[in-house]
Amino acid sequence: MPRRFLCCFLMAGFLAFPMGLGSAHAAEEVVVNRVVAIVDDEVVTSMELNRAIRRLKMDLARMEAMQQAGGVPPAQIRRMALERMIDEKIFAKEVKRLGLSVSDEELNHYIDSIKRNNNLTEEDFVASLSRQGMTLQEYRDDLRQDILKQRLINQEVQKQVVVTDAEVEEYYKKNYAQYQNMDEVNIMAIFLKVDPQAGLTAENAVRQQAENILQKIKAGEDFGKLAQQYSQGPGAEKGGRLGPVKASDLLPSMRQALGELKPDQVSEVLQIPQGFVIMKLIDRSGSKDLGLAQVNEQIRSKLAQQKMEKIFKDWMKKLRSDNYVKIID
Repeated sequence: MPRRFLCCFLMAGFLAFPMGLGSAHAAEEVVVNRVVAIVDDEVVTSMELNRAIRRLKMDLARMEAMQQAGGVPPAQIRRMALERMIDEKIFAKEVKRLGLSVSDEELNHYIDSIKRNNNLTEEDFVASLSRQGMTLQEYRDDLRQDILKQRLINQEVQKQVVVTDAEVEEYYKKNYAQYQNMDEVNIMAIFLKVDPQAGLTAENAVRQQAENILQKIKAGEDFGKLAQQYSQGPGAEKGGRLGPVKASDLLPSMRQALGELKPDQVSEVLQIPQGFVIMKLIDRSGSKDLGLAQVNEQIRSKLAQQKMEKIFKDWMKKLRSDNYVKIID
Protein backbone atom coordinates (compact mmCIF):
# COMPACT_ATOMS: atom_id res chain seq x y z
CA MET A 1 0.00 0.00 0.00
CA PRO A 2 1.61 3.35 -1.06
CA ARG A 3 2.38 6.05 1.41
CA ARG A 4 -0.74 8.13 2.04
CA PHE A 5 0.78 11.25 3.43
CA LEU A 6 1.70 12.76 0.05
CA CYS A 7 -1.77 14.33 0.04
CA CYS A 8 -1.28 16.07 3.36
CA PHE A 9 -0.08 19.23 1.59
CA LEU A 10 -3.78 19.81 1.06
CA MET A 11 -3.96 20.59 4.75
CA ALA A 12 -2.79 24.09 3.88
CA GLY A 13 -6.19 24.52 2.21
CA PHE A 14 -7.51 26.56 -0.65
CA LEU A 15 -8.81 30.11 -0.57
CA ALA A 16 -12.17 30.98 -2.11
CA PHE A 17 -13.13 34.59 -2.62
CA PRO A 18 -16.58 36.09 -3.27
CA MET A 19 -17.06 37.10 -6.89
CA GLY A 20 -19.71 39.82 -6.49
CA LEU A 21 -19.02 43.52 -6.91
CA GLY A 22 -18.46 45.53 -3.75
CA SER A 23 -16.43 48.19 -2.06
CA ALA A 24 -12.72 48.08 -2.68
CA HIS A 25 -12.24 48.38 1.05
CA ALA A 26 -14.67 45.57 1.95
CA ALA A 27 -13.12 42.67 3.77
CA GLU A 28 -12.73 39.58 1.63
CA GLU A 29 -14.52 36.44 2.75
CA VAL A 30 -12.14 33.53 3.14
CA VAL A 31 -13.30 29.92 3.13
CA VAL A 32 -10.65 27.39 4.08
CA ASN A 33 -11.01 23.96 2.54
CA ARG A 34 -8.97 21.43 4.44
CA VAL A 35 -8.65 17.67 4.73
CA VAL A 36 -10.76 16.11 7.48
CA ALA A 37 -10.13 12.45 6.60
CA ILE A 38 -7.90 10.33 4.39
CA VAL A 39 -9.14 7.15 2.69
CA ASP A 40 -6.24 5.48 0.90
CA ASP A 41 -5.31 7.89 -1.92
CA GLU A 42 -8.55 9.86 -1.58
CA VAL A 43 -9.36 12.64 0.85
CA VAL A 44 -12.53 14.00 2.43
CA THR A 45 -12.40 17.78 2.53
CA SER A 46 -14.18 20.10 4.93
CA MET A 47 -16.26 21.49 2.05
CA GLU A 48 -17.44 18.00 1.14
CA LEU A 49 -18.19 17.31 4.77
CA ASN A 50 -20.08 20.58 5.22
CA ARG A 51 -22.24 19.75 2.21
CA ALA A 52 -22.93 16.30 3.64
CA ILE A 53 -23.82 17.87 7.00
CA ARG A 54 -26.23 20.30 5.32
CA ARG A 55 -27.89 17.42 3.48
CA LEU A 56 -28.19 15.36 6.65
CA LYS A 57 -29.63 18.34 8.57
CA MET A 58 -32.24 18.84 5.86
CA ASP A 59 -33.15 15.16 5.99
CA LEU A 60 -33.58 15.39 9.75
CA ALA A 61 -35.45 18.69 9.53
CA ARG A 62 -38.08 17.04 7.31
CA MET A 63 -38.96 14.81 10.23
CA GLU A 64 -41.33 16.87 12.36
CA ALA A 65 -41.13 14.46 15.25
CA MET A 66 -37.35 14.71 15.35
CA GLN A 67 -37.61 18.48 15.53
CA GLN A 68 -40.08 18.19 18.42
CA ALA A 69 -37.59 15.97 20.20
CA GLY A 70 -34.98 18.72 20.03
CA GLY A 71 -33.04 17.34 17.09
CA VAL A 72 -29.75 15.50 16.90
CA PRO A 73 -26.75 17.17 18.57
CA PRO A 74 -24.47 18.95 16.03
CA ALA A 75 -21.47 16.85 17.04
CA GLN A 76 -23.41 13.66 16.35
CA ILE A 77 -24.60 14.96 12.97
CA ARG A 78 -21.03 15.85 12.03
CA ARG A 79 -19.77 12.41 13.02
CA MET A 80 -22.59 10.67 11.14
CA ALA A 81 -21.88 12.74 8.03
CA LEU A 82 -18.13 12.12 8.22
CA GLU A 83 -18.55 8.36 8.64
CA ARG A 84 -20.92 8.36 5.68
CA MET A 85 -18.42 10.30 3.55
CA ILE A 86 -15.68 7.81 4.40
CA ASP A 87 -17.95 4.92 3.44
CA GLU A 88 -18.83 6.70 0.18
CA LYS A 89 -15.15 6.97 -0.73
CA ILE A 90 -14.66 3.26 -0.04
CA PHE A 91 -17.80 2.35 -2.00
CA ALA A 92 -16.59 4.48 -4.94
CA LYS A 93 -13.30 2.56 -5.02
CA GLU A 94 -15.14 -0.77 -5.08
CA VAL A 95 -17.52 0.46 -7.78
CA LYS A 96 -14.55 1.48 -9.94
CA ARG A 97 -12.75 -1.81 -9.30
CA LEU A 98 -15.78 -3.83 -10.40
CA GLY A 99 -16.56 -1.60 -13.36
CA LEU A 100 -20.12 -0.81 -12.29
CA SER A 101 -21.92 2.06 -13.98
CA VAL A 102 -25.24 3.87 -14.33
CA SER A 103 -26.17 5.44 -17.64
CA ASP A 104 -27.70 8.89 -18.06
CA GLU A 105 -30.74 7.17 -19.57
CA GLU A 106 -31.26 5.19 -16.37
CA LEU A 107 -31.05 8.35 -14.29
CA ASN A 108 -33.52 10.11 -16.58
CA HIS A 109 -35.94 7.18 -16.32
CA TYR A 110 -35.73 7.16 -12.52
CA ILE A 111 -36.25 10.94 -12.24
CA ASP A 112 -39.12 10.85 -14.74
CA SER A 113 -40.85 8.18 -12.62
CA ILE A 114 -40.48 10.36 -9.50
CA LYS A 115 -41.99 13.34 -11.29
CA ARG A 116 -44.80 11.23 -12.73
CA ASN A 117 -45.66 9.56 -9.41
CA ASN A 118 -45.79 12.93 -7.66
CA ASN A 119 -47.47 14.90 -10.47
CA LEU A 120 -44.49 17.25 -10.79
CA THR A 121 -43.45 19.22 -13.85
CA GLU A 122 -39.76 19.72 -14.53
CA GLU A 123 -40.04 23.22 -13.06
CA ASP A 124 -41.80 21.89 -9.95
CA PHE A 125 -39.14 19.24 -9.48
CA VAL A 126 -36.25 21.68 -9.81
CA ALA A 127 -38.00 24.12 -7.44
CA SER A 128 -38.47 21.32 -4.90
CA LEU A 129 -34.76 20.52 -5.06
CA SER A 130 -33.89 24.20 -4.71
CA ARG A 131 -35.95 24.43 -1.51
CA GLN A 132 -33.79 21.60 -0.19
CA GLY A 133 -30.63 23.52 -1.09
CA MET A 134 -29.77 21.22 -3.99
CA THR A 135 -29.29 21.69 -7.73
CA LEU A 136 -30.54 19.21 -10.31
CA GLN A 137 -26.97 18.19 -11.12
CA GLU A 138 -26.21 17.54 -7.44
CA TYR A 139 -29.36 15.43 -7.20
CA ARG A 140 -28.33 13.43 -10.28
CA ASP A 141 -24.86 12.87 -8.82
CA ASP A 142 -26.30 11.71 -5.49
CA LEU A 143 -28.84 9.49 -7.26
CA ARG A 144 -26.14 7.89 -9.39
CA GLN A 145 -24.11 7.24 -6.26
CA ASP A 146 -27.11 5.67 -4.47
CA ILE A 147 -27.88 3.36 -7.40
CA LEU A 148 -24.24 2.30 -7.73
CA LYS A 149 -24.08 1.64 -4.00
CA GLN A 150 -27.16 -0.57 -4.17
CA ARG A 151 -25.76 -2.48 -7.15
CA LEU A 152 -22.48 -2.96 -5.33
CA ILE A 153 -24.27 -4.33 -2.27
CA ASN A 154 -26.42 -6.60 -4.44
CA GLN A 155 -23.37 -7.98 -6.19
CA GLU A 156 -21.07 -8.36 -3.23
CA VAL A 157 -23.48 -9.10 -0.38
CA GLN A 158 -26.94 -10.11 -1.47
CA LYS A 159 -25.69 -12.85 -3.78
CA GLN A 160 -24.31 -14.63 -0.71
CA VAL A 161 -27.70 -14.75 1.01
CA VAL A 162 -29.35 -18.14 0.58
CA VAL A 163 -32.31 -19.39 2.64
CA THR A 164 -33.28 -23.03 2.14
CA ASP A 165 -36.74 -24.58 2.44
CA ALA A 166 -35.42 -26.65 5.35
CA GLU A 167 -34.44 -23.49 7.25
CA VAL A 168 -37.89 -21.98 6.70
CA GLU A 169 -39.65 -25.14 7.88
CA GLU A 170 -37.38 -25.43 10.92
CA TYR A 171 -38.15 -21.83 11.92
CA TYR A 172 -41.88 -22.38 11.50
CA LYS A 173 -41.86 -25.51 13.66
CA LYS A 174 -39.82 -23.84 16.40
CA ASN A 175 -42.17 -20.87 16.45
CA TYR A 176 -45.47 -22.60 15.67
CA ALA A 177 -47.22 -21.19 18.74
CA GLN A 178 -46.74 -17.70 17.36
CA TYR A 179 -48.93 -18.50 14.36
CA GLN A 180 -51.94 -19.69 16.33
CA ASN A 181 -55.12 -17.69 17.07
CA MET A 182 -54.47 -15.05 14.42
CA ASP A 183 -57.99 -14.06 13.32
CA GLU A 184 -57.96 -10.55 14.82
CA VAL A 185 -55.43 -8.42 16.67
CA ASN A 186 -55.46 -5.28 18.79
CA ILE A 187 -52.22 -3.38 18.45
CA MET A 188 -50.49 -0.06 19.04
CA ALA A 189 -48.28 1.28 16.27
CA ILE A 190 -45.83 4.08 15.57
CA PHE A 191 -45.49 4.85 11.85
CA LEU A 192 -42.69 6.96 10.41
CA LYS A 193 -42.96 7.97 6.78
CA VAL A 194 -40.13 8.20 4.25
CA ASP A 195 -40.35 10.84 1.55
CA PRO A 196 -40.60 8.92 -1.78
CA GLN A 197 -38.31 11.52 -3.37
CA ALA A 198 -35.65 11.06 -0.73
CA GLY A 199 -32.55 8.96 -1.22
CA LEU A 200 -30.79 6.46 1.01
CA THR A 201 -29.51 9.23 3.27
CA ALA A 202 -33.02 10.33 4.20
CA GLU A 203 -34.21 6.74 4.53
CA ASN A 204 -31.36 5.92 6.89
CA ALA A 205 -32.10 9.05 8.92
CA VAL A 206 -35.72 7.94 9.41
CA ARG A 207 -34.56 4.42 10.24
CA GLN A 208 -32.24 5.86 12.90
CA GLN A 209 -35.09 7.92 14.33
CA ALA A 210 -37.20 4.75 14.56
CA GLU A 211 -34.35 2.93 16.33
CA ASN A 212 -34.03 5.84 18.78
CA ILE A 213 -37.76 5.65 19.56
CA LEU A 214 -37.51 1.90 20.06
CA GLN A 215 -34.71 2.43 22.55
CA LYS A 216 -36.95 4.84 24.49
CA ILE A 217 -39.65 2.16 24.63
CA LYS A 218 -37.17 -0.47 25.80
CA ALA A 219 -35.99 1.98 28.46
CA GLY A 220 -39.52 2.09 29.85
CA GLU A 221 -41.10 5.15 28.23
CA ASP A 222 -44.83 4.95 27.52
CA PHE A 223 -45.59 3.56 24.05
CA GLY A 224 -48.84 5.52 23.76
CA LYS A 225 -47.25 8.87 24.58
CA LEU A 226 -44.43 8.22 22.14
CA ALA A 227 -46.98 7.31 19.47
CA GLN A 228 -48.81 10.59 20.05
CA GLN A 229 -45.54 12.49 19.81
CA TYR A 230 -43.91 10.73 16.85
CA SER A 231 -46.35 8.61 14.83
CA GLN A 232 -47.30 9.86 11.37
CA GLY A 233 -49.85 7.14 10.70
CA PRO A 234 -53.37 6.05 11.68
CA GLY A 235 -54.31 6.07 15.35
CA ALA A 236 -51.57 8.53 16.34
CA GLU A 237 -53.99 10.77 18.23
CA LYS A 238 -55.18 7.71 20.19
CA GLY A 239 -51.71 6.71 21.27
CA GLY A 240 -51.23 4.50 18.24
CA ARG A 241 -54.16 2.18 19.07
CA LEU A 242 -55.56 0.17 16.18
CA GLY A 243 -58.08 -2.63 16.27
CA PRO A 244 -59.55 -4.98 16.34
CA VAL A 245 -57.94 -5.54 12.95
CA LYS A 246 -58.23 -8.66 10.83
CA ALA A 247 -54.78 -10.18 10.58
CA SER A 248 -55.45 -10.93 6.92
CA ASP A 249 -55.81 -7.18 6.27
CA LEU A 250 -52.31 -6.40 7.50
CA LEU A 251 -49.19 -6.34 5.37
CA PRO A 252 -47.61 -9.82 5.34
CA SER A 253 -44.48 -8.47 7.02
CA MET A 254 -46.56 -6.88 9.81
CA ARG A 255 -48.56 -10.07 10.27
CA GLN A 256 -45.33 -12.04 10.46
CA ALA A 257 -43.86 -9.70 13.07
CA LEU A 258 -47.03 -9.79 15.19
CA GLY A 259 -47.04 -13.56 14.99
CA GLU A 260 -43.75 -13.58 16.83
CA LEU A 261 -45.01 -11.42 19.70
CA LYS A 262 -46.79 -12.25 22.91
CA PRO A 263 -49.27 -9.75 24.39
CA ASP A 264 -47.54 -6.56 25.62
CA GLN A 265 -44.39 -7.31 23.65
CA VAL A 266 -42.97 -4.77 21.17
CA SER A 267 -41.61 -5.54 17.71
CA GLU A 268 -38.28 -4.44 16.32
CA VAL A 269 -38.24 -1.63 13.75
CA LEU A 270 -39.97 -2.97 10.65
CA GLN A 271 -39.54 -1.53 7.16
CA ILE A 272 -42.74 -1.24 5.13
CA PRO A 273 -43.40 0.35 1.70
CA GLN A 274 -44.37 3.70 3.27
CA GLY A 275 -41.46 3.87 5.72
CA PHE A 276 -41.00 2.19 9.10
CA VAL A 277 -43.26 0.93 11.88
CA ILE A 278 -42.91 -0.22 15.49
CA MET A 279 -45.79 -2.32 16.87
CA LYS A 280 -46.98 -3.44 20.27
CA LEU A 281 -49.35 -6.40 20.49
CA ILE A 282 -52.23 -5.84 22.92
CA ASP A 283 -54.03 -9.13 22.30
CA ARG A 284 -55.18 -11.47 19.56
CA SER A 285 -58.20 -13.69 19.26
CA GLY A 286 -59.82 -16.37 17.18
CA SER A 287 -59.12 -19.97 16.32
CA LYS A 288 -57.43 -19.55 12.95
CA ASP A 289 -53.86 -20.79 12.65
CA LEU A 290 -51.51 -19.62 9.93
CA GLY A 291 -50.11 -22.55 7.95
CA LEU A 292 -46.58 -22.72 6.62
CA ALA A 293 -47.76 -21.87 3.10
CA GLN A 294 -49.29 -18.63 4.38
CA VAL A 295 -46.14 -17.40 6.10
CA ASN A 296 -43.48 -19.10 3.99
CA GLU A 297 -42.36 -15.96 2.16
CA GLN A 298 -42.46 -13.81 5.30
CA ILE A 299 -40.28 -16.29 7.20
CA ARG A 300 -37.92 -16.58 4.24
CA SER A 301 -37.67 -12.79 4.06
CA LYS A 302 -36.98 -12.54 7.80
CA LEU A 303 -34.21 -15.15 7.68
CA ALA A 304 -32.73 -13.55 4.55
CA GLN A 305 -32.69 -10.15 6.26
CA GLN A 306 -30.91 -11.61 9.29
CA LYS A 307 -28.28 -13.20 7.06
CA MET A 308 -27.99 -10.05 4.95
CA GLU A 309 -27.31 -7.88 7.98
CA LYS A 310 -24.57 -10.18 9.24
CA ILE A 311 -22.90 -10.55 5.84
CA PHE A 312 -23.12 -6.79 5.22
CA LYS A 313 -21.59 -6.04 8.61
CA ASP A 314 -18.71 -8.45 7.97
CA TRP A 315 -18.23 -7.07 4.46
CA MET A 316 -18.08 -3.47 5.67
CA LYS A 317 -15.65 -4.43 8.40
CA LYS A 318 -13.38 -6.06 5.81
CA LEU A 319 -13.59 -3.04 3.48
CA ARG A 320 -12.62 -0.73 6.33
CA SER A 321 -9.67 -2.96 7.27
CA ASP A 322 -8.53 -3.19 3.64
CA ASN A 323 -8.44 0.60 3.26
CA TYR A 324 -6.23 3.09 5.04
CA VAL A 325 -8.55 5.45 6.93
CA LYS A 326 -7.40 8.37 9.06
CA ILE A 327 -9.73 10.96 10.58
CA ILE A 328 -7.89 14.26 11.00
CA ASP A 329 -10.42 15.81 13.40
